[in-house]
Amino acid sequence: MGTPEENVQDACSRDEKPLLRGIPYASDIYRRWEKIYNDIKQIAAGGVRGTTIEALYENTRGPREVPPGHPLPVVGFSCMTREPADDEIPGLVDEAIRQVLGPRGLSALIKKGDRVVIKVNIVGPSHGLPGEKGRGIVSDPRIVRYVAGKVREIIGFGGTADLKVVDATFSPEKDPSDRNNPMSFHYARLQRSGGTSVHENDICYDYDADGVLDGGSGATLVNLDSIPLSERFLTVVDEPIRGRCEVWLPKFLRTREQAQGDPDYCDVYIGIPVFKSHGFCGMTGALKLHWGTMLGALEKQEHAGYGFGTGDIRLFLDYLCAMNRARGFDLVIMDALTGNRAGPMNNSDNPDARTDFILVNAILCSRDSVAIDTVETLLGGFRPDSVPLPEAAFRDGIGINRPAYIDLKGFDAFFRHKRWLRETYPGCGPGSYPLQSGIGNAKTHEDLNAPENVSVTCRKDGDVFMFDYTASEPAPCNHALARIDLLVNGTVVKRLFENLTGGSVPVDLGEFCNQVVRYRIAAWDMALNCTLSEEKELVVA
Repeated sequence: MGTPEENVQDACSRDEKPLLRGIPYASDIYRRWEKIYNDIKQIAAGGVRGTTIEALYENTRGPREVPPGHPLPVVGFSCMTREPADDEIPGLVDEAIRQVLGPRGLSALIKKGDRVVIKVNIVGPSHGLPGEKGRGIVSDPRIVRYVAGKVREIIGFGGTADLKVVDATFSPEKDPSDRNNPMSFHYARLQRSGGTSVHENDICYDYDADGVLDGGSGATLVNLDSIPLSERFLTVVDEPIRGRCEVWLPKFLRTREQAQGDPDYCDVYIGIPVFKSHGFCGMTGALKLHWGTMLGALEKQEHAGYGFGTGDIRLFLDYLCAMNRARGFDLVIMDALTGNRAGPMNNSDNPDARTDFILVNAILCSRDSVAIDTVETLLGGFRPDSVPLPEAAFRDGIGINRPAYIDLKGFDAFFRHKRWLRETYPGCGPGSYPLQSGIGNAKTHEDLNAPENVSVTCRKDGDVFMFDYTASEPAPCNHALARIDLLVNGTVVKRLFENLTGGSVPVDLGEFCNQVVRYRIAAWDMALNCTLSEEKELVVA
């Protein structure tokens, strides 16, 4: 399989329009696609610019740094080493959310009467092998329906309460579940049957096509491509490379303050992206999920001409950053139950072709879209310097992409799960782990060597307890040490960003007087591989 550019060129030479089959576009679609083909021919000579972090900063201001004392964004991570049953998925979701929002879960973010919008990814629901349509392609309906149900329990049905589940269906039709549109919510499902049609045993978004999410939440489904300019609001954002960006989002994504008394607004905006690779961005996660809210089905399909039209992917990344700045997610719950190795769909002109996905059996959660996409990139086994979108967003102040400054919950659980994935899906071809190298110019690397010689001891120096620690980088070293966390009774009490191979750190343990405490350190590297030292006990006297 060639690059996305080669694939489109090849389709052009065969006079095919692979992305149009079964999708209701406007009458000028063929003219627009001919323009894309001509643009691709031009790009073939000069290539695509901006596919690495170094290229991202070409002739622009340099990278920013994390300010001292900046709070670390939290990324929740829950996982299993087997495919979870339907009734186990809520537990995975709850655990990842709890790690981010605390024991109250969604109630810490959402209150009764709130207006909530959930953005999902249902692009390509009819793609994939019959019997597993949409797997590794669309946001798993088990997650979406569960989250929507929890939200409804909190906001209720009365007063100002409102709940929408939204995405683009590549059709101007108002009906989000149009049975004649294979991209509609009606066809988005976890397929249980062996046939190609929607079956009553499937777990669906909208089996009866009534425009309401199945499962009892009563969430209204919305086709974003049916929302005209008159029902959108303008945000103008200045980007480093593109300059002035006009972002037209649906009015229901305004904040309450922006709405100024108008009933179209959103108190809480939740994203549920899918863990998968992407032909332009390398990975598609929380930052890319906003693309479905863009005005215009044709412009969306062309990625607004940026990348295809110019050969400069930085322009596309700038627009995605502008969309995130116009209205970012308040919470992201990433569906990592599967991992699409060669996404974003099944990478084939044949909608019935098998999708190259593996079972990852994990859920990610964060309030920081950049941090969760950085963790997603590392979970895919990709080199962060080959996936520039999180860096572009960090440059824009949207979030944090520096692994040393991300609080990934579970400590060594992330490293151990990546090691399990490598052992479960060995090799470098279809069905293997890491994800496919070269997709969207993303490059994989060996990132499964965690820090070594991690140890800590404690001694008393006057009224202060001194913790002496060591850690070293493995040989060969693929990733330098990033941070040392000192844990007391399982809670981080000190974070160290310097002198990572060894030193001493003073800690006041007065609050634990006359108690026995447990202590250890966690050594992290730049791929968020973590090694925990042996846990020891200390009597605080």
